[in-house]
Amino acid sequence: ASRATRVATAIGQLVAFAFIIIGLFRFFNGAGFAGLWMTFIGWFLLDAARSTYAQFETIERLRGVRVRDIMAGDWAIVDAKTSLQTFVHDHLLKSAKRCFVVEEKGHVVGIVTPHEVKDVDREKWSQLTVAEVMLSLEKLHAVKPATSLTEALETMGREDINQLPVMSNGHLDGIISRSHILRLLQTRAELQV
Repeated sequence: ASRATRVATAIGQLVAFAFIIIGLFRFFNGAGFAGLWMTFIGWFLLDAARSTYAQFETIERLRGVRVRDIMAGDWAIVDAKTSLQTFVHDHLLKSAKRCFVVEEKGHVVGIVTPHEVKDVDREKWSQLTVAEVMLSLEKLHAVKPATSLTEALETMGREDINQLPVMSNGHLDGIISRSHILRLLQTRAELQV
């Protein structure tokens, strides 16, 4: 499949370059807007071919890797009753972590990230609790440890979120984030594997 994808990408780029060259030729030989339009179509096709190949390479680099292989097994915990102001000043601004597990009476009830906090007016930080702005477990689409990384990445993209809880049998096993996946991709690209 990888060879076929490379060939298809090369053909797509060749067609795109042909559109660009013919369009420029027509533009400079009096075709005006029609020639320019053809050049833009070629440019669009070239970008699409490159993007498709980059996406294919990403999927190939993630093939065979499961969520359990790169999930974070340690996570920062914040109590659900903590005010947003305390959370921001004592947790977010004093650690490099961006995702916090929210617990209530010893049970995991959700996660909170800077994304949820930034939408709240600062004047209300002292009045609201973490529980009031968190993403509850019911709203989150948790993944299982055996889920493929490509499936987890697709879920993050579809739901427009950066972290997913990893759960099995109602128990939190870890957290997977886009940054975990990006670090893996960067390492594999550096090692060309």
